[in-house]
Amino acid sequence: MMQRPSRPTGITILAILEILIGIVGLLASLAIIGLSAIASTLPSIGLLVGTIGLVIGGVFLFFSLVWLATGFGFLHGKGWSWTLGMIFSILSILGAVGALTIGLITGGIVGIFFWSLLIYYLTRTHVKAFFGKGLLPVNPVYRAQYSPTLQFNQQIPVTSIPSYARPAQGPMPPASMQPTRTATPISQIGGVSNTTVQSASPSAPTTPVSCPYCGNKLTMGSPNCLTCGAKI
Repeated sequence: MMQRPSRPTGITILAILEILIGIVGLLASLAIIGLSAIASTLPSIGLLVGTIGLVIGGVFLFFSLVWLATGFGFLHGKGWSWTLGMIFSILSILGAVGALTIGLITGGIVGIFFWSLLIYYLTRTHVKAFFGKGLLPVNPVYRAQYSPTLQFNQQIPVTSIPSYARPAQGPMPPASMQPTRTATPISQIGGVSNTTVQSASPSAPTTPVSCPYCGNKLTMGSPNCLTCGAKI
């Protein structure tokens, strides 16, 4: 909901003047009505004077009540009071023009100037906004400003790296510096050795390479010499 602006000082002054005019007019209208009622008791012309007085008093009473209502409406920023103020200002200008036509030069000029100035004031933006007849202009605030020094090829420094971002991979080391992996025997996979490897015992006898009888080279794994047939 839009917040209503504060009451302008000029509206406060106008409201006080209208309330005072309404109070004075209300007292004057009551006085006119009372005198007309007394005058109506006079013989011959009493009825005519009393009737005219009652009409004038009634008109004064009506406009006095309107002035009072408009003044209180100005204090509280009512939209209908702004409309009434504009209507009465226009009617007062027409009345001032009529006064000029019958020879009331000073009153006509002063009336036209005053009521025209009132219309001008009531149509100001901040005054209409107070009465809910318009909105105040809002100056846009741009949080991001264009910097002409920032070129398209200029890199913007990164102040923070998100946690989900992966680190950039560096250059691969040469093949000579990469660690080599040796194949693992199948028997050692899983940490359990399925076969038992017998280590050579230093006390085991060494099989001769040549036949001690004929001196020829022996065949590995043969129990006899293939040349002389001697048993090894």
